[in-house]
Amino acid sequence: MKQPQQVTGHPYQAVAASIAAKIDAGELKPGEKLPSVRALARDRGVSPMTAQKALTQLAEDGYAEVTAGLGYFVTQPGESHDDPLAAIHRQIDALNATVADLAQRLERLEEQSG
Repeated sequence: MKQPQQVTGHPYQAVAASIAAKIDAGELKPGEKLPSVRALARDRGVSPMTAQKALTQLAEDGYAEVTAGLGYFVTQPGESHDDPLAAIHRQIDALNATVADLAQRLERLEEQSG
């Protein structure tokens, strides 16, 4: 499986990296259904387009597969998931993505409040 793209500030990459980290940590199991585009957008505070792109990225990176009409599902981990160093890098990327996401949310809240 391909390594997830590095998080560079794009919201879809942050969402994809955080889900990939949950898969690597075993919080999301193979065969488990991922949230729908709408649910993911609502839960992460992103647009549906961003949520769709994140799910597509997970599929491209080998973390998920799409089943027409049913949605995205976690795939069986491949060899790249077994590499502890790669898993640590993905977790660090996910943490960085979370911090970037929180910073964006804080900025939006500050703009709204005045």
